[in-house]
Amino acid sequence: MTKKYTILIVDDKLENLQYLNKVLQDEDYDIRATPDGMMALEAAKLNTPDLILLDIKMPNIDGYELCRLFKKEEKLKEVPIIFISALDSVEDKVKAFEEGGVDYITKPFEPKEILARIKTQLQIHKSKIMIARLLEQQDLFVKKIMHEMNTPVSIISLNSELIEQKYGLSKQVEAIKASVKTLSSIYGDLSYKIKKHSREYKVSKINLLNFISSRVQFFDELANTKDIHIDLGYNEEFDIYMNKYEFERVIDNTLSNAIKYSKEAGEINIFFGKEDGKHLIIIEDFGIGIEDTSKVFDAYYQQSNKKLGLGLGLNIVKEICDKYEIKVEVKSSKNVGTSFIFNIDSVVKSTR
Repeated sequence: MTKKYTILIVDDKLENLQYLNKVLQDEDYDIRATPDGMMALEAAKLNTPDLILLDIKMPNIDGYELCRLFKKEEKLKEVPIIFISALDSVEDKVKAFEEGGVDYITKPFEPKEILARIKTQLQIHKSKIMIARLLEQQDLFVKKIMHEMNTPVSIISLNSELIEQKYGLSKQVEAIKASVKTLSSIYGDLSYKIKKHSREYKVSKINLLNFISSRVQFFDELANTKDIHIDLGYNEEFDIYMNKYEFERVIDNTLSNAIKYSKEAGEINIFFGKEDGKHLIIIEDFGIGIEDTSKVFDAYYQQSNKKLGLGLGLNIVKEICDKYEIKVEVKSSKNVGTSFIFNIDSVVKSTR
């Protein structure tokens, strides 16, 4: 059954209300009309309209102020408002849009124009609602996947450790542990994307040498599956101040990307320290290179020759770096390798 849209008309001139009602009556809309602005607001609170036609020049309260009151109400803030007015200046139209209007129709009214603009805004509003519902369903779906994924990953990790303790390390056990690390990294990215607006990320002091060393150790099995050696060097030790979980996403995603695009028996160099007066972290591989460095931080970007992962890792890296005003530079050459250079001056505090 097709939804019958409700349209609320607010205009202090009765002749305008009657005219607009006549124009819209053949469109099977549920029309509600009132010359009183505050009455319109109270009525909308009780029964949310799908669209509001709002006059600007009215006694007691003008359309701009009434629009602001509509937008303050949680139930009404997304309802599209089309301003209707005899005022035809650019300033009036600009102000209408600044106050939250989606369109502006000048008097005298043209019936075809009114119908076309209303239909357009109703369709846009319907699409927004549909997209919001799809995003909500997607969010719930991803949360369910994460919940279902966490337990088996933990069990696999625990049992691989027990097998290693009993029978010693083997290529098969190392491959299992490496796969668990990959799944853990994907889990971390999804968790960050879902919780970033609701979770509080407290800043703390992080010793760079200890932290990066621990992340290199974490990815040891994954690097070993390709016989990749990771070398860590530094010329000055210092602390940084940011959230540990967010910094972990930056290092993990950049390092896992370097492993992913490295060649067999390759090498990855990690350096941190001070160069030319700047505090830097550099993660360098000697792999296949990046096809288009201008797109590398785009969400879901994947190279045509390496359709691996979700394409979210480096997008998250850039998002976190922007938050902390960390500058990132990417240098890459085909079949030569890639360097990610992080200027971390904004989060550094020297220990010397």
